[in-house]
Amino acid sequence: MSATFQLSILTPEQSVFEGSVEYVEVPGIAGYLGVLAHHAALVTGLASGTLTVRVAGSQTQRWQVDGGFFEVSHNRATVLADGVGAAKG
Repeated sequence: MSATFQLSILTPEQSVFEGSVEYVEVPGIAGYLGVLAHHAALVTGLASGTLTVRVAGSQTQRWQVDGGFFEVSHNRATVLADGVGAAKG
């Protein structure tokens, strides 16, 4: 089993996801960014695009995000999205 970290996906209206994940890929303003456990601390803006999450056990989930911010610190990541919807395709 891969190392995991805690992920929260939040919008102004609701909590979309809270849990332990192995990997997250976000649409950063400078391109897509992948994060694994114990990643260095960072904060970046989000562009519109697909947010991909691999939860423990290799199950993958995807959402469309409409901008916002992404933060990683102390083996925890938070997506603060302006909006989150079902992934296309």
